[in-house]
Amino acid sequence: MVFRSGIVGCGRIGSEFDDDPKRKVISSHAGAYSNNRKTKLVAVADVNPEKLGKCKSRWNVPTAYSDYKEMLAKENLDILSICTWSSTHAEIVREAVKHKLKAIFCEKPIATTLSEAKEMVALCQKNNVLLFIDHQRRFDTFHQNVRGMLRDDKLGKILQATFYYTAGIANTGSHVLDLLRFYLGDAKWAMANYSDVQSPNPDDPNIDGMIKFENGATVMLQACDVKSYLMFELHLLGTTGKISITRSGFDGEYLEPGESTLFSGYHELSPKEFPFDKNTPREFMKRAVAHIVECIEKKENPISSGEDGYASLELICALHQSAKQLGKRVTLPLKGSDIVIKSR
Repeated sequence: MVFRSGIVGCGRIGSEFDDDPKRKVISSHAGAYSNNRKTKLVAVADVNPEKLGKCKSRWNVPTAYSDYKEMLAKENLDILSICTWSSTHAEIVREAVKHKLKAIFCEKPIATTLSEAKEMVALCQKNNVLLFIDHQRRFDTFHQNVRGMLRDDKLGKILQATFYYTAGIANTGSHVLDLLRFYLGDAKWAMANYSDVQSPNPDDPNIDGMIKFENGATVMLQACDVKSYLMFELHLLGTTGKISITRSGFDGEYLEPGESTLFSGYHELSPKEFPFDKNTPREFMKRAVAHIVECIEKKENPISSGEDGYASLELICALHQSAKQLGKRVTLPLKGSDIVIKSR
């Protein structure tokens, strides 16, 4: 069976990332659907006629709509990608679940508020629609293997971790916090302050903070200035080794302790080969669509679910809440939150 797929939002992640000559793998929803033999991109929608026409032409899409509701009513879609600003996600999901979809693939953050996110998850469950959130690294074998190493205690007890990021706690931070949960599990509490390093989006500030996880790991978040350089880098230190995730999650380094060459009676870390092949292509988007198809066909649960999207948003809200209270510790799960997240 070939699944009829459609996209709302023909901007960067929807289509335009694949116009970047430096991107060596498929990096958009449109590209991923167009390069999977089990999906056919049959329709796209956008309120911007220029972006809409460009996407239609770029991927040879049969039909384009200025109104996504018309697309949903006419196209009998199996899969819908939501690639619009997070403030529109809940509204689109409310409409989409009326049309017997099999799956929704929604951009991050899942929503602007926890109540919206909870509603989206509930609506999809009620209407038997699989909800996937595009926390891309979850779909990749490299990150799945790193997670496996951590779950198998290959680093021993995690003593401390530091994550450096740029460009806003909701924008990039959504990926940061989800990857931490993917690796380490649920968080217990968070403490934070608004960073002196300015985000390019004043509505989505940078936040420096500390998160304590249920497994005992303590993670420091440190914001950097994207005007100086892009940064998405995690250093995990355990009792028996260290893993660094580098280059926006496209690369990594594994180190083990050995006898020090400098000081008698001490050990020091030195680079080792990962116990798996880390040089597989980082084809996040293609693997995401392949995973969606597999979940539909085999009736399996998403590796990046609506619940995962909710949990990432909950951590963002907790960090905001702590920062607003000048670093007060905020316990998770939140009992309620009036925080409104603004992200592009």
